[in-house]
Amino acid sequence: MALDLDDVILELYRLAETKEWDGTKTEEALAAAIEGMEHIWELRQADKRKTAMVKANKKQPRIWC
Repeated sequence: MALDLDDVILELYRLAETKEWDGTKTEEALAAAIEGMEHIWELRQADKRKTAMVKANKKQPRIWC
C-alpha cells in the first residue's frame, strides 16, 4: 500500500495521540512519531531553502523605459 505524505502525517499524529504501536501502548511509539514528524519538517525546510536559493540566483529581467 502506497502512502502519500498526507497519509504519513496523519498516521504519525495517530501514533502520537494513541501511543499504540503493534497493538501495545508504548512510549517508543510516541518517540517514533515525533522523530518521523521532525524528519518531515527537516525535509520541507531543506526544500524551501533550495527553492529560495534557486529563485535568488535567477537574474531579474531588465525593464527599459
